[in-house]
Amino acid sequence: MKVVCFNPRAQLAHRRLPLSLLHVVRGIPDGHEVVIVDGNVEPDAEARLRALCGHGRVLLLITVMPGPQLRVAVPITRALKAANPELLVVWGGYFASVHPEVVAREPSIDAVVLGQGEDTLRELVGAVERGDSLAMAGTAVWMDGALVRGTGRPLRVSSTYGPTPFHRVEMQRYAARSFLGRRTFNLHTSVGCPYFCNFCAVVNLYAGRWLPDPAEAVIGEVHTLVSTHGADAIEFHDNNFFAWEKRCREVADGIAHLGVGWWGEGRIDTMLGFSGATWEAMARAGLRMVFYGAESGDDEALARMDKGGLQVADTLALNRLARRHGVRPEFSFVLGNAGDPERDVRRSLELVRRLKAENPDCEIILYLYTPVPLPGQWEEAERLGMRFPDDLDGWLSPPWTAFDHRRTESTPWVTPELRRTIFDFETVLNARFPTYTDLNLGPGRRRLLSAAAAVRWRLGLHRWPLELKALQRAWAYRRPEEMGF
Repeated sequence: MKVVCFNPRAQLAHRRLPLSLLHVVRGIPDGHEVVIVDGNVEPDAEARLRALCGHGRVLLLITVMPGPQLRVAVPITRALKAANPELLVVWGGYFASVHPEVVAREPSIDAVVLGQGEDTLRELVGAVERGDSLAMAGTAVWMDGALVRGTGRPLRVSSTYGPTPFHRVEMQRYAARSFLGRRTFNLHTSVGCPYFCNFCAVVNLYAGRWLPDPAEAVIGEVHTLVSTHGADAIEFHDNNFFAWEKRCREVADGIAHLGVGWWGEGRIDTMLGFSGATWEAMARAGLRMVFYGAESGDDEALARMDKGGLQVADTLALNRLARRHGVRPEFSFVLGNAGDPERDVRRSLELVRRLKAENPDCEIILYLYTPVPLPGQWEEAERLGMRFPDDLDGWLSPPWTAFDHRRTESTPWVTPELRRTIFDFETVLNARFPTYTDLNLGPGRRRLLSAAAAVRWRLGLHRWPLELKALQRAWAYRRPEEMGF
């Protein structure tokens, strides 16, 4: 049987390996033809997909995030199914796992794979060959007007399925120029996250479980990328790469001689507890930047987010610690918490100014708060009028098409005036401190943009920065979240 895997175009700033598909195809039994079609690198991806799925019994796997991928995946799924009724379509990935009922009730989709999919896919391929039902552990299907959701599967350490099958794709297409290096590749080396932040969909999928690949497996993957594919930089796309200090130190020591620059996502209070020796080892091994969820400048908002005791003081302390070790911190904020959005925004923007005063090299990313269906803040969001669309067509309409960018207008408690306050501040911030990650902005333009915003930043004049917006548009400035993972 032919298995076709499709990664819809996601409008990435630079090309990244389709790790969700490269990992899940490890579950496909030997003897099956497996083809990966990646819309992010193949200009004729949809035409190729039509040719591969045009006739006969084919299993099509599509991985989907909300936003750009969803806008591509829905119409191509419907068109392919209409052209070939024998085609079996299975969706997986973030969107399908968080919203299985919305996906499964779509007539052109036969099943949804929930969460980690290697074991489910192995059984699903067997079921297709036998002509059995696709309703099984790890899937959701729409039957007789209702969602039939199978029992969840136990999570497994990803490396137990074997190394990442880089041979499945043309690796040269993914050697990206980034702020980390000239040939940057991405890796994912753990499953889940050990924390329970109630605004994060990772909790929906993994419920606080974190299963890391052993350090030696991580080191082996990096060695392969360097020795076989010429990598000089790595983005670790784990939900939390830095959850375990011992593993971080072992990985750093194991790749230090390779001369690669690297980046990953960590937790502020966790890394505050790392020893100075571990920080020094990671810096020597090429750690350039760490992404952190600072989330808010208001301690009460952090408590509502269930950030595990994280305090604003911790963010300030981490900012200073990272600067001492020469590792650039990248702080993400989700602004407009449903409890008291005005205070959350005011205190968060005040914290951003203080972080920049103490460490001008820190990176700042500003998102609008977008809740997920988890106990805690979701009840308050529903009370204030938050509702997710109940079908795929709803997700394709404004404002939901921008939902994954966290710049959406779908949160009714954030007023247009408050949203404008955030975006105006962001414009001045990004002009005064142009992101280190945008390589298209040369040093001359960087200095001019910063100088143009200097008076506004110093005096706190953020309102209507039309001249700065014009410069950013003219020079195609890209915000840090557009360049990051």
